[in-house]
Parts: sequence; structure tokens; C-alpha cells
Amino acid sequence: MDKRLWLAAGLAVAIAGCSRANTSASVLEDAQEAIGNPSSIQYSGSGMNGWVGQAPTAGEEWPRRELSSFTRTVNYEQRSAREELNFAQPVFGGQQQNAAVNGEKAWRMGPDGPVPQLAAAEERQLHIWLTPHGFLRGAVAAGNATLAEAEGSHVISFTALGKYKIDGTIDAENRVTKVETTIADPVLGDTDVIANYSEYQDFSGVQFPTRIQVTQGEFPSWDLTITSVTPNAPLDLPVPEAVQAATIPPVQTTSSRLAPGVWHVMGGSHHSMVVEFNDYLAVVEAPLTEARSLAVIAEAKKLAPNKPIRYVLTTHHHFDHVGGLRAYVAEGATVVTHQSNVPYFEKTVMAPATLMPDTQAKSPKQPTFQGVSDKHVITDGKQTIEVYATSGDSHTNEYTLVYLPGPRILVEADAYSPGPANAPPPPMPPPDAVKLYDDVQNLKLNVATIAPVHGRGAVPVAELRRFIGRG
Repeated sequence: MDKRLWLAAGLAVAIAGCSRANTSASVLEDAQEAIGNPSSIQYSGSGMNGWVGQAPTAGEEWPRRELSSFTRTVNYEQRSAREELNFAQPVFGGQQQNAAVNGEKAWRMGPDGPVPQLAAAEERQLHIWLTPHGFLRGAVAAGNATLAEAEGSHVISFTALGKYKIDGTIDAENRVTKVETTIADPVLGDTDVIANYSEYQDFSGVQFPTRIQVTQGEFPSWDLTITSVTPNAPLDLPVPEAVQAATIPPVQTTSSRLAPGVWHVMGGSHHSMVVEFNDYLAVVEAPLTEARSLAVIAEAKKLAPNKPIRYVLTTHHHFDHVGGLRAYVAEGATVVTHQSNVPYFEKTVMAPATLMPDTQAKSPKQPTFQGVSDKHVITDGKQTIEVYATSGDSHTNEYTLVYLPGPRILVEADAYSPGPANAPPPPMPPPDAVKLYDDVQNLKLNVATIAPVHGRGAVPVAELRRFIGRG
């Protein structure tokens, strides 16, 4: 062979050896070599946690909870994690949270021991794979991760837990800089969660970001400065017996008749009220999830058959109080809410919900709204509901009181949640309960009974007076 051909062939082999074509497997291998592949990790620091779904005004950023300390320990091989954080909260002062997940079991530590939180297990597992090392491990384990190139970075994608598409960005230094996915939310529908990682440092041979910034539903949910990292930290996290034996309880409703055509529908942590008119029904509050609302809707139709639900009324926009709102829109009900909530709800009730399709997603209905800026009345001449927009309280700027002048019943949420009968009043009356009473007085509402969204059930207004020291 010609000498020049030998040289060309040798050069081609050399070039091929130096420029390995990138594959998802090679990119993941390089990244694990660069930042390490610990079997577990513990990281601590301080920063901010955004309280998702609890914004003072609908559409604003989640309220910030300043964290004096934060520690998360993750065992990638066991799919377990524990999170401990301390923060200050208005009115309640210093608060501590201790949450855990091990496989399909999740719980929090309460003052009396572990409290099952089984419905939270899947999302907590997902967050394991959103950490830098968890993402790499998850992508490798998937076996079918895909690779794309974007602006000088590699984007690796795989599916976790059978349905969550996770995309991770790996930069030119083989560091994971961003991990994102989409989760199901009963209010927002398909909701993006995006974790950004920066300012990597070496901790005992493992690279870890010292700045973690996460958004959920467009707004910051975490902003952490990490000061301590322990690779391969021990985490023995057995599932407590009470959690191991727990199951997700079925949605149940129990109804209490407060007056002719008025029922307090309970059976969980959040209550609703069904009000019967001549030709239709109104429901006050659509909390938690579609499943809860469907149960209340079924109960309403049993209590007053053959009458459509024409109205659903909300006390405020917080997600635990409107998580079932889409079910009523699908029923064709008009949403009666504080005027400032309307633009936000116009968006959320029509949002795509492909991860957890609800009735509204399967057969969308165009929503109708009745905004309340001062006072709104629903009446058929026999039954009457009055809705009052107030100035809000410590945790929401958009609050409505619902009053039935005939039976003199007031529906309110969060400001006053009656505890056990004959319980002593608190040493200091909670400001929101005081404001509730003052609002009732200023509006000149002749309330006899309070039907709260939380608490043990309907109580005489005298209990509120005693609770705030005015009885």
C-alpha cells in the first residue's frame, strides 16, 4: 500500500479514538465520573420555601417561608428520603416539619408519632430523581434514556415512575445544571417543576451544587444555599408500623341538616354546604380534589334530587379550598368568587390535565363566573344567600363570607375552626378569628350559627365570642 494511504488510515483511526460520538450512555457515564455516584447523600443549609397554593392574592408568587435550617437525606438505592426544616410563621411562631418517604409509603412526624401521608408518596419519590445524582441514577436505570443537544449542553430524558417525563441538562463540564418534569395539580392541571443547580463545590470527592433554585407552577418553591454535604450518609428509614398498615381512606360524606334546605356536608378535613332553592342547588366551597367534589355533588343530588347545581361559591382561592372547583365547572355551575379571583380561575379551570385527567379535562365546559367586589345576593324569593367580599386576613387578600339571613347561618373558612366542645379558649385570641367577628359586626350580620369549613362542625356564634374573649 502507498505510504500516504497508511498515514491517512492511521490518522483516521487516531481521530476516531479521540472523538467518541456522544450517546445517552456515554454522557451519563461522563457526568457520573465528574460529579460522583454516591449511594446516598445528605445536604443542609438555609434559604426559602415557597408555600405552593397559598399566595395572598390569586396569581401572585407563593408566600415565602424563611428557613433557619434545612436538611435532606436521600438514599438512592432504597428510594427513601427524609426532610427536616425549621421556619418562622406569622401568628404561630417557630415551626418544624419532618417528612419522609420510603418507596410507596410517606409520612410526617407529628407530636404523637408518625402520621401517614400516603397520597404524597409518589411526588416525594419523584423529587429523589430530581436531585443531580438521583437524576443520573434514574436515567441510567431507565435503560432507554434519550439524548438531545441544546446550546452547548446535553439534554437527557427518561420516564420515572411510569408516567413522569424528566429532562436533565448537563453542561460542558459534565455537571447537572437543570432537571425538570411535570406533575399533576388539582388546581393548575399539568404543572411544571424546574430545579436549577449551580455553584458546584467538592465535598469529599463528590461534586454538589451549593445553590438550588426550584420553581413550581412558575413561581419559586425553593431557594436554598447549601453549606454542608455528606456523601454516602447513612439513612436507615424503616416504615413505621402505623404507616405500613395504613391505606388511603375512601372519600366519605356525612350531612347535617342545619335548616330547611340547608345541609353541612362533612366527612373529612374540609367541609362544604349545600343550599336548596326552588329549581336549583348552590354549593359553598369546593375543597381538596375532584374526588372530594364528586362525593359532595353526589350527596347534594341525593339530598335534593332532580335539581341542578347552578352555583358553586368559594371563600378564597387557596388550593386546599378550590382543588375540586373544576368538577363544578364540568357540572355547568357558575363560580361565585371574589372579583380579583376571576382572571386566575378563568385560566386554571381550562388548564390541560393530561397526567391526571379529570371530568373537566375529558369533556371541557366553558366556565361562567360571578365576581363579587362588595355584595352579591342569590335568591328565589324563598331561600337567600348573601356573599360579602371582605378585606381579607393574615393569609389571604381575597376573602368572602357567605351568609344565609333566613336561618342566620354564616359559612367561613380558616379564620375560626371550632375545636373540641368545652375546650378552653387560647391565651391570646388569634387575629383572624378576631377579624372575622369584627367583620360580622361591621356588616351587621345577625349570625346565630357558624358553619365552618374546618373543625368539628356547626356551632353557635357564642362559641366564637368565647374563643376570642368577647363572650
